[in-house]
Amino acid sequence: MSVHYEDETFKLQVFVSGFSNNAWLLTDKASDESLIIDTPGNPAELLNAAGETSVIGILITHNHSDHLEGFGDVYASHAVPVGIGADDAPAIASRLIAGSIDVAHDVSVSFGGLSLTAISTPGHTPGSTCYYLPSNGGHLFSGDTLFPGGPGKSGSPAAFAQMLEGISTKLLTLPATVAVHPGHGDDSNVAKSLAEYEMFASGDHDSNLFGDVTWLGV
Repeated sequence: MSVHYEDETFKLQVFVSGFSNNAWLLTDKASDESLIIDTPGNPAELLNAAGETSVIGILITHNHSDHLEGFGDVYASHAVPVGIGADDAPAIASRLIAGSIDVAHDVSVSFGGLSLTAISTPGHTPGSTCYYLPSNGGHLFSGDTLFPGGPGKSGSPAAFAQMLEGISTKLLTLPATVAVHPGHGDDSNVAKSLAEYEMFASGDHDSNLFGDVTWLGV
């Protein structure tokens, strides 16, 4: 897969596999250290590219099987510390031998000269976590919490409300220029997502709303 974004400090590559999942490889150019974000099935291209860097950690946005199907293969090649939200961690805890990365809300994850911030956004899963890189306009790895046109799928009205709270108070308060890199599909940015959300929030909605919701479709 071609480079998704590149500047003088870092390179971001995306690899689509599994259930049309996006796996991300974020590499600091000065040190050649990298982080892998999510591990979908059939990760051969991801592993080929990661093998040309010094992988120092794996970050998981949430514990759904399509984001973890390739975890065994990735971890076999790169037995490095892993970050996953505490409430989602049981999905992989028994397989870890290299320790864990603390990804509690607002904790920084540093590699090379770069640093990401973990943002807890429960709702899609109890431990859903996004990762924010403020460098050069900003980049948000939103997993299945936020997509172009709407939030991720929720399993109950309470989960939907929880996800909306996280999106509106933690993600859409980031700078408007921040690129949003979701777990599936195309990018968006905070400015577009905020405009879509505000149209949704201005309307009246059933208190029992949940499931596959689009900002402009209800």
